[in-house]
Amino acid sequence: MNDLGGIAAGLGTVVCVVAMLIAGRLGATTDALTIYDLAGLRMGVASILALPLLIRYFPWRVRLRDHAIVAFFGGAPFILLLFGGMTFAPVGHASVVMYGALPVVAALVAWAWVSDRPGRGQWAGISLIVAGVAAVGWDALTAGDGADGQWRGHLLFLGAALWVAIWYGGMRAARLGVMQSLAALLIGNMLVYVPIWLLFLPSTLLTAPFADIVLQSVVHGVFGAFLCIFGHAYAVKTIGPIRQAAVGSLVPPLALVVAIPFLGEIPTLVNVAGALVVTVGIIATVFLQPSKAADSAPS
Repeated sequence: MNDLGGIAAGLGTVVCVVAMLIAGRLGATTDALTIYDLAGLRMGVASILALPLLIRYFPWRVRLRDHAIVAFFGGAPFILLLFGGMTFAPVGHASVVMYGALPVVAALVAWAWVSDRPGRGQWAGISLIVAGVAAVGWDALTAGDGADGQWRGHLLFLGAALWVAIWYGGMRAARLGVMQSLAALLIGNMLVYVPIWLLFLPSTLLTAPFADIVLQSVVHGVFGAFLCIFGHAYAVKTIGPIRQAAVGSLVPPLALVVAIPFLGEIPTLVNVAGALVVTVGIIATVFLQPSKAADSAPS
C-alpha cells in the first residue's frame, strides 16, 4: 500500500509541474500579470499555507547559509528564469530543455559539491539527454516564422535547470529534512522577495482580472509549491528517490501533449523525438547508478 501511495504521490507531483508550466506560459504571454507577480503569488500563497506548520515545528535548526542557498536557488529567482523563458519559447521547449538539462546539471553539481560521481551508465543517459535537448534547440534555431528569439528562452531554461540543481545540491549537502527544506525555501522568499515585489517590481496585480489572480495563485502557490513539495517528499520516503525521479521523467512528454489543447502549441516531429530521447535518457540516468560497492572500492 505504501508503494501505491508513493507512486500516486509521484504522479501527483508530475501533474502539479505540468499544470505549473501551462499556467506559467499563459501568464507569461498575456498582459494580465507580470512574471514578477507570478513568482510573488507562488511564494506568498505557499508561505501563507505553510505558516501553521512552520510555527508548529519551530525551531527549524537550519543554518543561515543553508537558508540563503535554498531560498535563492529554489525560490523566486528560479521562477523568474523559468517564466522569463516562457515569454520566448513554448511549454514543450521548457519541459524538454529544463527538465532534460536538470539531471545533467544536477549530476555535475553533485559530483563537484558532494563528490557523488556519475557511473558509466549514467553518462550514457546524460549523453541521450544532451542529444534530445540539442535537437529541440536546433529545431527552434532552424525553424521559420514564430521561432525568432526562442533561443533566449532556451538559455533561460538552462539557467533555471542550473538554479534547481544547486538548490537540490544545497539541500543534500545540508541534509535538510522536509520541514527544514520548507522553512529554508519559504521564509527567505516571504521576508525578502515578497516585500521587494510589492514595493518595487513591475506589477499589474491591482488591475489584473480576479480570475487570473485566482488561477495563478492556486496553480503556483497551492499546487506548484506547497503540495508539490509534500508529494515529492512522501514519494521519496515511500518508493525512494530513484523510482520517484523515474516517475518525474513523464514531465516532458506529458507537457507536450497537454499543451496542445490548452495552449494550441503543436509540437514538431523533432520536438516530439527530442522529448522521447530526453525521457529515455532521464530514466537511464536514474536507474543506471553505480553500485555502492563500486563506489567504495579502492582505486
